[in-house]
Amino acid sequence: MGARRVLAAAAFSLTALFGTGCSSQATSSECHSTVESGELPAWASTGFSHGARVPHVIGSEGQIAAIYFAGSLVASTSDEPVNKVLFVPRVALNGPAPLSIDARLNGTGDVVHREREDGPGPGVLDLPEPGCWRLSLKWGDQTDTMDLEYVAPSHPPARRY
Repeated sequence: MGARRVLAAAAFSLTALFGTGCSSQATSSECHSTVESGELPAWASTGFSHGARVPHVIGSEGQIAAIYFAGSLVASTSDEPVNKVLFVPRVALNGPAPLSIDARLNGTGDVVHREREDGPGPGVLDLPEPGCWRLSLKWGDQTDTMDLEYVAPSHPPARRY
């Protein structure tokens, strides 16, 4: 079995075990994070087995998908990566183009900037606070936005003495 199929099967198993990550109650009326747990769109399913069902969010313009490999995205300020997110553009790039992500926590003016030099694809997307984050994404000459909900860590940080 190829590595991508193993990864897709593992993601499916984690989704079945932990759920999709977003509750039906958004953190505010402005959050539009709609985590799909159904089949991936055909344009975002390359490398996954036919009918793969993994948690994903489609951009508001339908130009990019965020596919993640855990039941939910967890807020983190740790140096250790927590959230693996695969960004898949609807239209393939002609060459390398960085993916620029500006994330704004709902209800605040603070912006967190992330840059993926290799462009859309797999990587880490850790954000520091739980809540609804509005992402403005730019790659090549394409743009899209999406809301992603991050939850608080389930384990409190360890005490340091």
